[in-house]
Amino acid sequence: MDLVRPEILKQITVRLSSEKGRPVYFAQDNSNGKVFVVTKAVAMALRRVKAAALGRGQEVEPDDVSPETVKLAYGILQVIQKNRLNELNQPKTFNPIFAAIPLLDIGPYQKYLRGIASSLSLQLILGTFSILFLMAFWLGARNDWSIFAAFSNVFSVDALLTFTFVAPFLKIIHELGHVLAATRYGVRVRKGGLYLIGLYPMPFVDCSEADLTARRRDRVTISSAGIITDIFSGLTAFLLWHLVEGNFYKSLFANIFVFSTLNSVLFNANPLIKMDGYYAISDATGQRNLATRATTHLRNFRQWLSSLGVEGGLPEGRAWFVFVYGVMSFIYRIYIMIVIASAILPRYLGAGVAITLWGAVVMFVAPIFRDKGSISATTGKTQNRWRKLAFWSGTGAVVVAALFLVRLPFVVVVPMNLDVANKYQVTVSSSGALESLASYSVLEASSKIASLSNPYLSEQARAVQSEIEIANQIMASVQGVDPVQTLAAAEQVQNLTERLDVLIREMGGLEVSASDKGAFVPLPLETGQWIDAGTAIGAFYPHDGFAVLSGDFPEAHVDTWASHLDHAVLRVHSDAYESVKADQLELREIMSLDAESGRRSWSIFLTSDAPAAQYLGKVVDLRLSFAAVPITDHIAFQWIRTVERFREAQMADRATYLN
Repeated sequence: MDLVRPEILKQITVRLSSEKGRPVYFAQDNSNGKVFVVTKAVAMALRRVKAAALGRGQEVEPDDVSPETVKLAYGILQVIQKNRLNELNQPKTFNPIFAAIPLLDIGPYQKYLRGIASSLSLQLILGTFSILFLMAFWLGARNDWSIFAAFSNVFSVDALLTFTFVAPFLKIIHELGHVLAATRYGVRVRKGGLYLIGLYPMPFVDCSEADLTARRRDRVTISSAGIITDIFSGLTAFLLWHLVEGNFYKSLFANIFVFSTLNSVLFNANPLIKMDGYYAISDATGQRNLATRATTHLRNFRQWLSSLGVEGGLPEGRAWFVFVYGVMSFIYRIYIMIVIASAILPRYLGAGVAITLWGAVVMFVAPIFRDKGSISATTGKTQNRWRKLAFWSGTGAVVVAALFLVRLPFVVVVPMNLDVANKYQVTVSSSGALESLASYSVLEASSKIASLSNPYLSEQARAVQSEIEIANQIMASVQGVDPVQTLAAAEQVQNLTERLDVLIREMGGLEVSASDKGAFVPLPLETGQWIDAGTAIGAFYPHDGFAVLSGDFPEAHVDTWASHLDHAVLRVHSDAYESVKADQLELREIMSLDAESGRRSWSIFLTSDAPAAQYLGKVVDLRLSFAAVPITDHIAFQWIRTVERFREAQMADRATYLN
């Protein structure tokens, strides 16, 4: 009987792997590297037909191969051949998110890395990581973790320029980690090149051969090697930041630390993004091709919705897990896009809008139009097309109507604190050296809070007392003899007496006592420390009376405060809620102005029915709800706020450059 041509069979390799203790069979097309999962029967048939056709082994002759075996082998070969034809006939579409450009074959160079790869034991990696981590923790604690301030400037011009020039080099180190791990476990790296990620070039290597030749544990290690390399890069940059001098080098290593950290947490190590963390976890859990299956279920669900149940379908059984993963991945991409957009729009308004829209189109719109959408001339397909058109048109109409008709309130959440500066601050009225200060405790009325000493006041009081006695003697000697001298002596006695009263009051101010029962929270002061009059020594919160809380109020909502406030709720520790009346609130403009942004300061004050001690040590938020307005007003408000923040950022940058 006629068998398959040997030229085709020479390009097919049958491989065996293991997943959760179960054998998994693969057929690899060596011409393009594509891998197909097959059943054991198909794998055995393909091996038997290949052995017979190529004359391998004396036990398999062409006439010994059954028609059923040939049929199974022909089936998978037809699938492989069809895949080849599709690649040849279908035009290559350019994906601006991930466009791979192979540059060289890495395999021949792996022999030069075997010595380094074999020396990278788990003990060496863990030991090195422990040393770096302890050094970083020690340096960070000594410097109050000041390097973390770089996270607030992650989208600054300097940070973006640093990323533009440094990221490709960091990615080379990242990919080297994959290559070393693959070399250690005998996995051939196929090729290396550049990924155009958003038209930005980033290096990559192809370690997909591990799917066929490496154990599952080794595949997890190979996938995780890039994450481990990023951690080492971040720790090294963290250490160098503390060792170098000069703003340029400190800014450079701070940005490298930030990018290595954020890249690992948000993208590379995140299983919801199809990167290293995804491959490591999918191999560890035995859920291979998880992203592909999730995308298929999402596409079927979208078709089921748009065709009103005619096409596509809902997942069944365990497929719901894959579907939920796809939904979570989709939501996470939206979340990341919103976070990045909210960070770059206030700094780069026009460019930020362009980048946000471009990212939304590429990530969410372009895949829909890339789906097969050719409409057949049959009546059923035409009806499905009109169903989809009606569905999407109706959905668009509902969305537009909701934007104008659905009304939502503006909600402002203001973190509140006890108004220490104006209400509960305890200060000393006289200058002196601190002798004693009460600890954090509940004090009874008239209990001593602080005691100070000032020998100068005592000496002054004694000196003034002596002057008063002399003045009284002089007044007694001239009284009835010289009226003018008598009047002058009496005036001197009065002045000295008033001065003595002032000194006595100042001496009395050296003792600070509690006016009522309440909780006292001291400031960190040392015994013997000199304290000037008017200096704060702590805060006292009475157990009775009404508490006064304050918080910073956003200027953007000041205009709607008086006439549009609907209701207010005070939330204590996220579990206790207190309704607040309008007459308990007061909005004040603080006499200050931010020189960089030009923003005015406003504070909101709340007089609560509960005593101040009840809020001590608790997280308190004031939730203000204003009158409901259409969603379009919310969008317009957010856009106005974005423009304002953009102008503030420009003014701040301008002030920085001037300085």
